[in-house]
Amino acid sequence: MKNCWLAVMLSLLSGISWAQCANGTSGTNCTGPLTVQPQSGNNTQSAITLVDLGLPLLAPVTGQYTLSVASGMVVESDNGNSYHSLVGLQGLQGPPGAAGPQGASGATGATGSNGATGVTGAAGPQGAIGATGAAGAVGLTGSAGAVGGAGPAGAAGSVGPAGPAGAQGSAGTQGPQGPQGPAGTIATPEDYSFYYGTGYKASVGTAEVGTFDRDQIDMTNAASVRFIATVGSAALPSGSYAQAEYTPDGTNWFPLSGEVPVTTPNGLYSSGWQALPTAANGDFMVRIVVLNTGSVVTQFGLRQLHLQFK
Repeated sequence: MKNCWLAVMLSLLSGISWAQCANGTSGTNCTGPLTVQPQSGNNTQSAITLVDLGLPLLAPVTGQYTLSVASGMVVESDNGNSYHSLVGLQGLQGPPGAAGPQGASGATGATGSNGATGVTGAAGPQGAIGATGAAGAVGLTGSAGAVGGAGPAGAAGSVGPAGPAGAQGSAGTQGPQGPQGPAGTIATPEDYSFYYGTGYKASVGTAEVGTFDRDQIDMTNAASVRFIATVGSAALPSGSYAQAEYTPDGTNWFPLSGEVPVTTPNGLYSSGWQALPTAANGDFMVRIVVLNTGSVVTQFGLRQLHLQFK
């Protein structure tokens, strides 16, 4: 852009060097060539300043080349043709940057605790002690009686049998399958971003915002839609607006959202929730258009465009 301005200014200076100037009835007339010579000791770059008075532009004249300003922009008329801007078209958006490196792995989780130890089974009952044998009879007085023999040891008591284990209950029958639930719906709101930038050059009349800035959206289950636009410090003339459109056949375009005015700077503006057009319930391509009601191409502060559904 700087190179374009430099070329224009050098062309003007080279065409009006060494001029003679005199005051006329409609302004100052100079017989070229004209040289703009700064004063001695001047520390500011040479320039020709055009002041925007907000008045109508001079009528184009055949054989003349007129440079002026309108709506904050430099415009030019050549050889009787209409005024046009000297600002070039906006360049294409650059490709997305490379993906960043993968983040570090997270810390290892804590080790789980061991399960509880099982309970030891109870010991079986001790067998009964056998009965002691009867003692031998005492002998008569005189000679000692013979000692009776030891009685036999009692037999060890037997261990009682273990009780039977309880029977396992039978599995219950499976209940019947429940009815089919209702069809799911999309999230609320489902948001689609169509434009994010620092400005936009609006052509006169209706034009699409970026020929390749479109989206394929499945709106089969959508019931409502709203369109949101963020405008910077520069706005379009009265009556201008932005709007979303859809196409069922790839050729014909129809309104999808309400119109969002873009005539007031520095703000976020919405169409509000509106019922989705009946014919738009489907999987269609969507785009955004801007209507510029002015008479010249206008640069304005278009920042963001969002389309939301529910």
